[in-house]
Amino acid sequence: MKTFSASCLLLLLLAHPACGQVPAAERNPPPLPPQFRILNPGVVISGVPVSKVVIEALDPDGQLDTGFNDRAMIEGIIIRTAGKPKAIPPFQHGLLTLTTDFARETKVYVESNKISVHRLKQPQRTVVLSVVRISGLLSLLPPLLAIGVAVWLRNVIVALFASVWVGAVILARGNFYAGFVRTLDTYLLNQLTQPNDPAHSHLLILLFTMFLGATIGVMSASGGTHALVDSMSRFTRTRQRGQLMTWCLGMVVFFDDYANTMLVGTTMRPVTDRLKISREKLSFLVDSTAAPVAGLALISTWVGFELGQIQDTYTILGLDSQSVYEVFLFSIPFRFYAVYLLVFVALIAIVGHDYGPMLKAEIRTLVYDQPAAPGSAVAVNDSPSVDLPDRPTAFNAIIPLVGLVALVLLGLWFSGSRLLDVANAQAVASGQPVLEKTIWRVIALAESNRVLFFASFTASLVAMATALLFKSLTLNQAVEAWLNGAKSMFLAVVILILAWALADICQAGQLNTAGFLVEHTQQTLAVQWVPAVVFVLAGVISLATGSSFTTMGLLMPLAITITHSKLALLNQGDPSHHLMVASIGAVLSGAIFGDHCSPISDTTVLSSAATNCDHLDHVGTQVPYALTVAGVSLLFGYIPIGFGYSFLVALLPMGAIVLLLIIQFYGRSAETQANIILAEIGEATPESNVADDESEEANEDEEKRERRLEREAAEAAEAEAEVEEEPSEDDEGGKY
Repeated sequence: MKTFSASCLLLLLLAHPACGQVPAAERNPPPLPPQFRILNPGVVISGVPVSKVVIEALDPDGQLDTGFNDRAMIEGIIIRTAGKPKAIPPFQHGLLTLTTDFARETKVYVESNKISVHRLKQPQRTVVLSVVRISGLLSLLPPLLAIGVAVWLRNVIVALFASVWVGAVILARGNFYAGFVRTLDTYLLNQLTQPNDPAHSHLLILLFTMFLGATIGVMSASGGTHALVDSMSRFTRTRQRGQLMTWCLGMVVFFDDYANTMLVGTTMRPVTDRLKISREKLSFLVDSTAAPVAGLALISTWVGFELGQIQDTYTILGLDSQSVYEVFLFSIPFRFYAVYLLVFVALIAIVGHDYGPMLKAEIRTLVYDQPAAPGSAVAVNDSPSVDLPDRPTAFNAIIPLVGLVALVLLGLWFSGSRLLDVANAQAVASGQPVLEKTIWRVIALAESNRVLFFASFTASLVAMATALLFKSLTLNQAVEAWLNGAKSMFLAVVILILAWALADICQAGQLNTAGFLVEHTQQTLAVQWVPAVVFVLAGVISLATGSSFTTMGLLMPLAITITHSKLALLNQGDPSHHLMVASIGAVLSGAIFGDHCSPISDTTVLSSAATNCDHLDHVGTQVPYALTVAGVSLLFGYIPIGFGYSFLVALLPMGAIVLLLIIQFYGRSAETQANIILAEIGEATPESNVADDESEEANEDEEKRERRLEREAAEAAEAEAEVEEEPSEDDEGGKY
């Protein structure tokens, strides 16, 4: 019986469906882990080198296999050096980084829609990454759309947002909804959070702008601005002097272009309004002085970046890196656009002639007393009008402004000194030579955006304290003025964020607009033409990206490398060769030129904000002047310098003379034209720019003039009465 039961049980077990089968895990073994990880190179522009491709070798646990130092079979990527194919190098400690390096003439191309990687002996374990490839022409669409829509709709915010959205749609492979979402949660939000920038430079610039607006708001409400304008009236009695004063202040504030723009623009705006100088002209004076001065100055926040770009490329090329600062100094006269533009601004102010849209803006201001065009979208909203104190004092404006400049200079020095000490401590620890503590090096290393942020906030508190000290405002009034001034910068902040988002979309790893332009404009040229071509290319890239620093970072290695290679073929490899220096100057100068023409440039936006000018009006009136100076720089600078003409003996003086002739004979006097218009409509003519500078009557405001005339009339009446009371000779004769 027991034997029978056991037999039945055995039969039942054998009859079970799962009995005798291989376990599922053994029948379907899990897939083997990938052996490589390909970091997405972003969007790839057809025919344009990518900035970087990173491939990681992985161990069975999915971690970096630091012991892997072999080659791998990689398809879809090609490396070219000096135009010739180059073998892909082996991994180093499990990592392979392929980088485009213009200084070494090495370019990395992704020439397929897929990148595949596998170990040489295991082709069955291939890792594949799909790549988004687009036409290079699409990389130009967002910046061109921004300019076109802005001109068409006369609304820069709509134009910038639309261009950012279109760029996001291109990156999302035509998905409009995904592009809209990415526009908001990635491209716009990242401009504030900046996950890849621990310094948070954008946020610091926005806060600096708002705090400076708060400072100006308190100065205005306390009557300090009004009193400062009155005190400056003795020096700025004419339109000519007002423009020259703006130019001079721009030359003085040379250490930073942001500080220059905001300080000079906000300080001179009420002065130029009184003198009937258009906001467009003021924006031009401010914008066309700030960047050129900061770029040319030996001590500024630009110097460190410029020197760094030159030195890195010289080191890679094996040139004497000790001569970098000497080369930098030699390049100053070769920055024709920056030098000529400063001369042009001064000539415009002295001669008093304008042309193009600027002439129309000046005539409008003189005839109709409208500094800003009717219906224009000003960059900031003017603070609401308040009742000025009975006795406003200029100290309410002078103390905060002087304090701001002093705080910026001190902040740059202490910040740069601290970072220089840290760098030298690291150099000593690694056995490297220490850096000499010079003024230009200290300021170049300083955290300029952080310094401007702290200085502007402190200056706003100083403005409030000064107003309270002189009893110009109560505490509540000072706080309200502070808030109103900060809020007045909101529109400028929005424009800045949108402009940064568009520039971000155009960067390498996204649409790579600058890379496309560089790749498709390189030609086999004689070395004599390199400075001229580099200048034009720098202007175009800066116009499209809205960033002079991006342009310099991209083109500096390329320009130096091309010039050096061509000079080496002629046995003229001197690092200080005049064509090498001219090419460096062309990059630095062309970047500023394109920046002045670009509506998405942050300095252009800040110039509009500081002067309370419609942003598109500012760009539209400035572009003809920038093109004029760029044309003179090209024809009387970079082209002849390539053929051996001396910049000092012929080019700089000749270019200045040509600019003077253009202004004198092509330009027209806005005051003369305004007088003709006013005569036709039967109104009094405005004050002439050639009126007697010493005439008190021509420069007194109406209220003072009326009081003076009443006083003179009263004195004359008293004198006449005294004469009537005295006996005359006829009276005396009658008595006898």
